[in-house]
Amino acid sequence: MESSLINDKVMFRFSVLMAFLLCMPIAAAFIFEDYLPFLTGIYPLTAEGLRGILTAPLVHADWEHLAGNISALLILYMVLFNNFHPMAWVVILLGYIVPGFWTWLFARPAWHVGASSMVYALASFVFFAGVFSGHTRLIALSLFVVFMYGGIFWGIFPTMPEISWEGHLSGFILGILLALFYRKDIRLMYPRVQYFEDENNDDSPEEPFESSEL
Repeated sequence: MESSLINDKVMFRFSVLMAFLLCMPIAAAFIFEDYLPFLTGIYPLTAEGLRGILTAPLVHADWEHLAGNISALLILYMVLFNNFHPMAWVVILLGYIVPGFWTWLFARPAWHVGASSMVYALASFVFFAGVFSGHTRLIALSLFVVFMYGGIFWGIFPTMPEISWEGHLSGFILGILLALFYRKDIRLMYPRVQYFEDENNDDSPEEPFESSEL
C-alpha cells in the first residue's frame, strides 16, 4: 500500500511537470511571436496554410485566447499523464497534428489559429475513455470533463463565424476515435470491480443431472 502511494505521488508530480513543460512553448510563442516569422495559421488547401498544421497551435489572437487554451491544456495534460500514461504521448502528438490536417483539408477558406483543436481532442478522449471503459475512476474523470468543459462542446457547431468550429469538430472526432482504439488497453489498465457475484458461480461444483424413466 505504501509503495503504491509513493508511485501515485511520483506519477502526479511527473504529470504536473510535463504539463508545465508542454505549455511553455505555447506561451513563449505568443510572447515572442514578432520574432518568429515562420509561425502561421492554417489556411485550407494552400501551400502556405499547410505549414500551419505544425505552427497554428502556437498562434493565438490575444491574451484571452491564449489563457483559455493554455489553462485547459494544463489540466488535460495532467489528467492524461496521471491516468493514461502508456498512451498519453501518442494521444497528445496526434491531437496536435491530426485536427490541423483535417482542418486544412475540409475547413472553410479562412485563417485558423490556436490550440483549441487540441483541447477538444484531449477532452473528448478523456470523456469517452471513461464512457467506454465503465471504470468508476474514469467515469469520474468523464464527469469532471463535463463539469469543467461541458460548455465547449457547443463549439463543434457553426454558431460563431469567428470561431474555427471545424478545428473543434476535428479534435472532438479524433478524441472519440482514439478512445475507441485504446478501449481494450484502458480496460486492462482499469479492470472493472465486481461488487456482486453471479448466482451461478463457475467455480462451484455442478450437481449431477438425474434422469428418470417414465
